[in-house]
Amino acid sequence: TLACLVIAHPARTMFALVAFAAVAFSGPATSSLVAGRSAVSMNAKVPTKNAWVKVCDSSSLKPNSLNPTFAAGQDILIAVEKSGTVYATANVCPHIGTPLDQGKIKDGCVVCPLHGTAFDLGTGKLTGTWCPSPPVIGPLTGALKEPRDLPVFPVRQRGGSIEVFVDLNARKRFDSGFWKGILDAQGKADGGYY
Repeated sequence: TLACLVIAHPARTMFALVAFAAVAFSGPATSSLVAGRSAVSMNAKVPTKNAWVKVCDSSSLKPNSLNPTFAAGQDILIAVEKSGTVYATANVCPHIGTPLDQGKIKDGCVVCPLHGTAFDLGTGKLTGTWCPSPPVIGPLTGALKEPRDLPVFPVRQRGGSIEVFVDLNARKRFDSGFWKGILDAQGKADGGYY
């Protein structure tokens, strides 16, 4: 049995596992079904397609609030300052993906609830220190990733709605970088569940 092989010959077993992994994962990301056609493609060119998309009713927004929403496959944060000015940013901290709607608004910035990093609501620029808290742990985890700005989106109020200008193909572009073949992570080639 495999257990006896592992116990009796651990060096050979390790070598066999490493050799198997090298062969299994060293092939190209594409495989051909028919000459000239690929069963798997990770190099799809997805064009940008920007449009205004309604994300919420303006009546649902309160001053000094962070409101999570979803548009065109993207997590969007609608932030409203005390003055009533509305901003739209990504609802994902560039550090490790923490939802920013759990944070707070301070001095025109959205502050990450996990590591205290602040981003200007209008420009998305990092303000202050990258990952200042908690002491020791924040700066250590911050060292794992280069400081980055927060994506921002144009936002407007039209009628009783808040609209954000987003790329409708952003999700397709993101997904095109992942393998999709006979079976994918969901179990079906189209990404659906059984």
